[in-house]
This record gives sequence, structure tokens and C-alpha cells, in this order.
Amino acid sequence: MELLQLKYFCRVAKIGSISAVAKEFSVPASSVSQSIKRLEKELNIKLFNRKANAVSLSEKGAVFLEYVEKSLNSLENGIAATTDDINSGEISICINTNRRIVMETVEKFKKVFPDVSVKTRFICNDNFDDFNIVIDKEGLCLNGYTSEKLISEELAVAMSKNFSLSEKRDFKMSDLKDAPFIIMGEKTSLYESTLSVCEKFGFAPKIAIQSDDPFYIRKCVELGLGVAVVPLFSWLGQFNDSVILKPIKNCTRTTFVYINNKKFLSLKTKEFLKMLKVNCKESE
Repeated sequence: MELLQLKYFCRVAKIGSISAVAKEFSVPASSVSQSIKRLEKELNIKLFNRKANAVSLSEKGAVFLEYVEKSLNSLENGIAATTDDINSGEISICINTNRRIVMETVEKFKKVFPDVSVKTRFICNDNFDDFNIVIDKEGLCLNGYTSEKLISEELAVAMSKNFSLSEKRDFKMSDLKDAPFIIMGEKTSLYESTLSVCEKFGFAPKIAIQSDDPFYIRKCVELGLGVAVVPLFSWLGQFNDSVILKPIKNCTRTTFVYINNKKFLSLKTKEFLKMLKVNCKESE
């Protein structure tokens, strides 16, 4: 039994395609296929059910996968622990919310540790296994992760000064029941916050524009195309002078950092987390 065989097995189990795994490892598909067949012969079990160009785990293959993943993860963590260097290596971060604060921290971190590679991905809702840390909304259930509160922010309504309700002194959130809303994509923190706030005030938002790009959301508000529910601190200073922010009483958004316990917590990751917490505290 070889280490590469086990890696091939795990990836095929995850992806469900021998050709895709072969491309990932830059080897012929026959190499992956033959390697897995040798592993099956050695174990004297069928690891996969094969149909045309697709493969799926057999019942015994699923059991074997659970133990192989744990073993490979322990090996990777052992290597990481013995080679840990705060000044080199990589940090992988999923940023599902508070993009500005996190990226500002990345900028500060890179000035101190220029040789550390920081890989970021925005709006991930599926496989979190490869990340060291995930920045997301409160209450996310991630297997193998522990959570820690980062920041609680007051929510506000962003609207153009030319918007009809911008100068209303006794403005209430319920006044926006017929207003066009500019909103982030589904499954994002702001999407859920917007729906929750509007529901609290007795209406569902009339969505005029929806986008996963915060810059586009802000631009549309500046152009007077609608209103948006935004976090007051994270987005403060992100609009031009044509936009005003009206705080929404008793409505907040809480952001958490989720730490992947399946991965070795390196010195560089600890330092990044320390800097991120300081940055969030300064923003509150």
C-alpha cells in the first residue's frame, strides 16, 4: 500500500471522476485507475461502484475513506508541525462576510510577513475542508471547526440623498415596504440580514437588484437605484458623499471566525488571527 494510492483513492472518492483526478495530478487516467485497482486487490474488496465514466464509493469504500482521510490528515499535520515557520508557507481563508476588514488585515499581515502566501476565496458555501479559517455569520455548523466571535455591528439603511425618504426626520424601517432594495446574493450574511430586518418590521423587501459584488451594490445605491441594508462599521466610508446611512434600532450583525481543527494551527495562522481580532476590536 502506497501513499500515492491513498491520495488517489481519496480524491476520486471526493470528485467521483478518475479522469478529473488524473488531470489534477498531471498523470494519465490509466495510472489512477490501475493504482486504485491494485489497492482493491491488496485489500480484497471493491472500493468503488463503476458505471460508464462515473464512479461512486461502495459501502466498504466509504468506511475505508473515513479512516484514510484521518490518517492522511494526521500525516499532513505532522509534517506541518515539524516544518512550521511563521515567515513562510500558506494560509487559506474563506471570506463570506466582513470582506473589507479581513482584507485590510491581509494587507497589514503581508507587510510583516511578505513571504507567507495568503489565499482568499469569497462566498464559498460548499467544501470548507481546505481552509485554515472561515469568516462567516453566526451559527454556522462546520464539521471539525471551532468558532469565536469577531465583531458585532449595528445595521443601517444606505440610501442616496436624492431618495424620497432620505430627509424624513421620523424615518422608520417600515417606510421602506414599497422601496426597491439592492441586495447581496442568496446565502450571504447580508442577504439573510436584510430579509430578517424587513421581516422584523412586517414586510418582505422588493428586490430590484441582486449581486454578489459589494462594489456593485454600493454603486447602485450611489446611483439612487434603491436602498440597501448594510453593516455600519464594515461599510462605513465605502460610499461617496451622495449616500447617507440611517441606523436601524436594535438590529445587529455578528460575525464569527471558524478555525479548522483538522488542520495544524500554524504560527502564521495564529498571528493572522491575532491581527484580525485587533482590527475588528478597533472597528467596533
